[in-house]
Amino acid sequence: MSVKIIATFKNVEEYISCAERGEVSVEELWDKHMIRPFWPEITKWAPFDQSFKKPPCVRDITSLDKQLSILSGIPFTNLESNFRNTTKALPLEDDGEPMSVFFYPACDSDKTLKEQQNGVVGAVVFGNIIIRINPLADDYQKWIPYVFAHEYHHNVWGYNHFVLHGGKHTDGSFLEYMITEGQADLFAESLFPQLIPRWNRPFDGDRETALWERIKPILSDTDPETHEAYMFGDENKGLPWCVGYSFGRMIVIDFMRKHRGLSFPELLEIPPRLIYEGSKFA
Repeated sequence: MSVKIIATFKNVEEYISCAERGEVSVEELWDKHMIRPFWPEITKWAPFDQSFKKPPCVRDITSLDKQLSILSGIPFTNLESNFRNTTKALPLEDDGEPMSVFFYPACDSDKTLKEQQNGVVGAVVFGNIIIRINPLADDYQKWIPYVFAHEYHHNVWGYNHFVLHGGKHTDGSFLEYMITEGQADLFAESLFPQLIPRWNRPFDGDRETALWERIKPILSDTDPETHEAYMFGDENKGLPWCVGYSFGRMIVIDFMRKHRGLSFPELLEIPPRLIYEGSKFA
């Protein structure tokens, strides 16, 4: 799988210039300069609407101007080489078309992204990837390859289960969601073991047991709002930040410990429910 990097930062300059003149609302300008020029390419393989994945408007122009001076200096040649190494670690048979990775700036006001996610977050759009960056965050450059590896794994997992196997082992459940996130993080960690994501922290024994008792009843749930709360956390419901990510990783780790030598390409072939049933959490 070849990778093509597309940076949107030239368009950011135009967006900032127009926003400073106050011609129309920043939301309209963001759509004009940052979404419409790229969205057809980003979603070219999507079978249904992906509007909910559009990069959110960055309204703080002063902060964005500071970000742009840093973002323009990102060594994309080095990133392309790094990304190619990741694709070799988990090969994906393709038809010759490259996977496109679109780089966008992120809102500096998003404190969770800046302080807890190292300023870098990604999303997959049916074969392509969006990576949003806040370069005002500490060590953001270290985390770009990690986030790419995580999102790339999602693309390979999706291709394997939906294209090659017709979705016969998928059900859209919360369990499936957790398992896929756990696999993606462990794959990224295998390539970048020096990086420790804050969202994948362990819980002590009693806390782990109590939280798992909360999660078990919704494993088969397919409701997106429920998924949101249990994957990313909801303080109002007593669910800590990114609790679903933590348990997804723990389930996959336990399964792999019981199947020593299992490679990530081999793990892709195993239905999520079998991974869960082969772990201590079942």
